[in-house]
Amino acid sequence: MVIIRIAQSIFIEYTSYYELKWLLLGEWLNQGFTMYSEAFDYTGPIAVFVYKYLAMIFGRSAFIHYGFSSLVIIFQAGIFNQLLLKNKAYNENSYLPAFLYMILMVSVPDYMTLSPQLLSLTFILLALRNVLRRIDNQVTDELFLNSGIYVGLATMIYLPSIVFFLVFLFALILFSTAATRRLALYLFGFLLVFSMCALYFYWRGDLWLFIDSYLIQNLLMQSVSPLSLIEFTFISAGFIVILILAVLKTLGSARLTNFQQKIQQVIWLMFFGGVATFFISNEKSLFELVFMVPVIAYFWVHYFILIKRRIFQFIMPGLLILGTLIYTAFSYQRFTKSLEVRDVEEATEGAMVLGSNLKYYQQVSINTPCFNDHLTRRAFKGLDYYGPAGDLFKLFQNSDPTLIIDDIGMMPKIIERFPKIESGYRKIGSNRYEKISN
Repeated sequence: MVIIRIAQSIFIEYTSYYELKWLLLGEWLNQGFTMYSEAFDYTGPIAVFVYKYLAMIFGRSAFIHYGFSSLVIIFQAGIFNQLLLKNKAYNENSYLPAFLYMILMVSVPDYMTLSPQLLSLTFILLALRNVLRRIDNQVTDELFLNSGIYVGLATMIYLPSIVFFLVFLFALILFSTAATRRLALYLFGFLLVFSMCALYFYWRGDLWLFIDSYLIQNLLMQSVSPLSLIEFTFISAGFIVILILAVLKTLGSARLTNFQQKIQQVIWLMFFGGVATFFISNEKSLFELVFMVPVIAYFWVHYFILIKRRIFQFIMPGLLILGTLIYTAFSYQRFTKSLEVRDVEEATEGAMVLGSNLKYYQQVSINTPCFNDHLTRRAFKGLDYYGPAGDLFKLFQNSDPTLIIDDIGMMPKIIERFPKIESGYRKIGSNRYEKISN
């Protein structure tokens, strides 16, 4: 993983928009501002907790994010290998599942990013391990309770992961004889995590903002894709080819026991769950495909095990692995120009950008609550009401911007509502307002 990442850094030198956003979000919250009321974004509460405390301990550091995500991927590979071997998903035991899982993860640089999707996948794998144990007729109440808690944690990190609540519920009902009481424990564990998060925001007085920003608008806002369909297809083509080859080989040659067939059926449910998360997400980005990695790795292991001729045993693994790494690296470098954040104008220290154009903050400290245009516009609708308008005014006071860059056309209404801001700033361009020095 380290070797491949170093090689990738030679030709991928820039920070993508989403990486920058998560770094800046952690930095902003570390300054004492609160999520959803003073940071207009839809990132999950547990994910921003991670970003905040990494910023608190290490400052804004992309290297630390990559280091932490590397540990997460190593942990995931271990879980994935363990859950397949303990449940005897294959006819022979090896570390091949973990190895191929790692190859798939490092082949796309976005998978190595500390994204909410990657963090969420950790708990999805833990829940999958418990579900497979239950299908293997291991019956304890903790299996159901913990599975619900794991899926709840995944959902509070990344909302579209809620699809896997239904995936695992269906697997428990279809492939085991789970009692209603234990299914209720599964539901209770899931709701417990949500209730704890809701209680935290209720205690801060931001419960409705949490529900609206994360649970409602997150699903209702218009989808945005930084990549075109052609770019997305080219980058994913290697994975698609591998999946098709592996599935055809497995279905045509594998002789599976009854329990191994059940495992394969659960993996297919995981596949449909991954597809569903992509379609309900408001970001059609490469990060979404991380949920497909366990599925591809599972069938890929079968493909390697089922190769019988010695010449192909020698050639095919290296050919597929190197081909995947080289093709994906080439296509990523070729088709992700729209993700680049570099060689752009920077804001001065203390500037506030109204809008989600975070490119201004590459080299200066973050000084804006605006991380998403849709939620920013909804927040500024509060200017029509005394309570929310007062909160927005306090936010301006606490930020004390020296320059305001208005990318979404909100400044005229702000000036109309707050005479003190009008008297404190002068317009110096089409969308720029400079603080008047005393």
